[in-house]
Formats: sequence, structure tokens, C-alpha cells
Amino acid sequence: MQPSEVMKFLRQFTVLVQRNLRLIWNDKLLLASLVLQAPFMVFVIKLVVDPNCFTSNLVNVGSRTALFILSAMAAFMGTLNSYREICKERDIILREASVGVNLLAVVLSKAFVLLVVEIVQAAILTFGFVNVVHIPQNHLLFETNLEIFVTVLLMLFASSATGLLVSAIFKSGETAILVVLVIMIGQVVFSGIMFNLTGVANSIATIIVCRWGMGALGASTDLNSRLAWLKAGFDGPMYDATIANLLHCWQMLGLISVVCIVAAWLVLQISFDRKKA
Repeated sequence: MQPSEVMKFLRQFTVLVQRNLRLIWNDKLLLASLVLQAPFMVFVIKLVVDPNCFTSNLVNVGSRTALFILSAMAAFMGTLNSYREICKERDIILREASVGVNLLAVVLSKAFVLLVVEIVQAAILTFGFVNVVHIPQNHLLFETNLEIFVTVLLMLFASSATGLLVSAIFKSGETAILVVLVIMIGQVVFSGIMFNLTGVANSIATIIVCRWGMGALGASTDLNSRLAWLKAGFDGPMYDATIANLLHCWQMLGLISVVCIVAAWLVLQISFDRKKA
């Protein structure tokens, strides 16, 4: 891109970010939903999770269950944040593209605003979780609570990027929500928590946000050391408390985010090209 094109792109991106923020601010129902999601999830965690599941000597798998609840909440919240973001404005977006608005700027502006929202959501969710559950401090890369925050944020963003892709593919929120429900089921089934995944199922798990979120959370909290003594086969390499495993899980969440955002842009571009033809 030429310098002038870069400047034009940045100006469009800035204007679109400001517009998206105003739309959220002016839609009080949406704003309330975004603000209240994380506190509600923390309340649910307080109701169902044993605060001593990481420190108790009782024979249970409560620590793994607690991490899975956190992972599932982050994955669900991220997807619900974004699955209507493009389809609700599809006609406007394509009309503006016909007069020179860059579709990549459109998608990136929505991803950026979602990231800003999800930084706040991740902070609330993480703060609530570590205050409800007594988490051991292992300090792989950073302080363990900070590692959990990074993982939750990456899960929220990767899930919202997935939601953006769904929103770009389907023309109505009513259709998109059906796909979102399937994705949510997939997050549970292919997370590696309920079933041992092999073959095709294991391949599908490589694109599942919950699977990599669980891996990162398990690494940060040294989950294997709390499961191995049960001799029940719950521990495994996906929870290895190593820097390499933690970084790999973060990288995979980042890769899912990038692929979905680029794919959402390409889907919109194809739709625009077809409309012009």
C-alpha cells in the first residue's frame, strides 16, 4: 500500500471505531448486556464452584471443572458479543464499500471495539474467579492471576472473531444464532474435558477455543499435579505446566483470531464483488 492509501485506511478505521463505540453507547440494551455479562458469570461461579477445589485433599476433579466453567463462559461470551455485528449492518456496509470504504477497515474496527470491551470483561471475570477460587501461584511467565487474565482475554477475542466470521457469512441474526448454538456445543464436546479425543475429533479440537483455553489455564495452575494423584486418567499433556505449552496455547488462540478475522473480511469482499457484478 502507498503511504496515502495507508493514511486513508487509518482515517477510515478511526472513524469506524468511533462510530461503533457510539452505536454501543446509544444502544442501552446492548450496553447493559456487555456490562452485566461478566458480573453475572462471576455470580454463577460463586454459586457452583468449590473455593477450595485447588487446595482440598478430597478426591475430586473440582479444579478441572472450575477451569472448564471459566473457559466455557469466556468462549460463550465472546461469541455472543459478536455474532450479529456484521449481519445487522450488512446492507449499510456493502453500500459504503461501493463509495470507497475499505472492508478490511470495517472488520478490523469491529474487532478492535470488541477487544476493548473484552479487556474489561476479562478483567472482571478473572478478578471474580481468582477471588472466589483459591488459585495456587505457579508463576510460569508472569504472576498466575495475570496469566489467567491473558488466557481469558485471548479466549474472549478468539471467540468473538469466530462470531464475526459467522456474522459475515449469514445475512440475518436469526440464522446466525443457530450456527452459534452449534459452535457452543462444539466448544463443550471438543474441549477434551468430556471425552478423550482421537482421530478426526482430535483434529476438530485444534480449532476449538475451549480446548486451547483449558490448556493454558491448566498450565498456569499446574492442573496435572492436582489430577495425577487421582490415578483416574484426567491429567494429560494438554495441561503440562511448562512455558512452552502455555505459549503454544496462547499462539493457537491468537491464530484462530487472525484466521477468523481475515476470513470474515474475505467473505465480505466476495459478497461485495458479487453485488457489483
